[in-house]
Amino acid sequence: MNAAIQHKNGDPTSAEVLSVVENVAIPEPNEGEILVKVACAAINPVDYKLVSGDFPGKSKGTFGFDVSGTIEKIGPGCNGTDDGSTLTVGDKIYADAVETGGSFAEYVLVKNVAACRMPNNITFKEAAALPLAALTALQALQTHGNLQSGQKVAILGGSGGVGSLAVQMAKALGAEHVYATGSSVELIRNLGADTVINYREVSSIEEEMKGLDLDLVFDTVGGIENWKAAQSSLKSGGKFITIVGDGGSLPSIIQAMIWRNLKAFVGFGPSYKVFLTNTKAPNVVADMKQLTKFIESGAVKALVDERDFQLTTESVGDIVKASMSHRTKGKLVLSVTKE
Repeated sequence: MNAAIQHKNGDPTSAEVLSVVENVAIPEPNEGEILVKVACAAINPVDYKLVSGDFPGKSKGTFGFDVSGTIEKIGPGCNGTDDGSTLTVGDKIYADAVETGGSFAEYVLVKNVAACRMPNNITFKEAAALPLAALTALQALQTHGNLQSGQKVAILGGSGGVGSLAVQMAKALGAEHVYATGSSVELIRNLGADTVINYREVSSIEEEMKGLDLDLVFDTVGGIENWKAAQSSLKSGGKFITIVGDGGSLPSIIQAMIWRNLKAFVGFGPSYKVFLTNTKAPNVVADMKQLTKFIESGAVKALVDERDFQLTTESVGDIVKASMSHRTKGKLVLSVTKE
């Protein structure tokens, strides 16, 4: 099969570091695994950060986690899904293959517990755009933010892969008022945001958000400016949740989190949390089940970037560059097979 392979750590846009290789062996499913014929795969920032070496521990191997496709083969010990049904060969699924990896390929292994039947009201491309981004949005708002019906929330970065889903989920979870930042004002409004702050047309996000009396701010962009804006807008006892932090090294991010939470503990500011998405069973099973309900009800729909990417070295480089730009409208998805 053809598969995108990381050869070493370095520039993830370089073919010497990341390229599509022919005649890669199709993996065999082990205990609790299924083999998926890939239709589409989506990129996340963690993918290229692993290649560049920002996160230690991976110097070579397969690339990509988010996937949609059809089940090709089922390994031993796959005893069914969370709803009591059994996955069979030919079923359409979507999954986050964090524990197995390699979704930028013609075939990928996925843990049975991480696979969900694909809702019949979305395409393979939309399905691939959902797993990690949607789990991140849901866990930020619900697990860490404890968003309640009637509360006010701000989503910083409302047109990105995670932010666009978070805007919709905040409304689905009953938020009274959803603020969002972004330059694609009409698009973000159509997702359900009540107020959109166009960062290109204001002198300061902090000034625009000052005094909003928010219960929760979810930051998908990062930077000290967004933390300052959150401090000016959150009510006493409000929460700031981010998947990025201020940027910089991991130790500096941890240090900032500890210091800010110490200040919150003594009453000098909101609580502050940087989190990594939980993709492990059993918690992720319930989250995927809730995500599927959101999609099937029409409350949440994937926002997919219109560009076309294919499983070639050049195109994989292009999708990585696009993701690294942080200026996308929705999720970037690579098509492996035609629908």
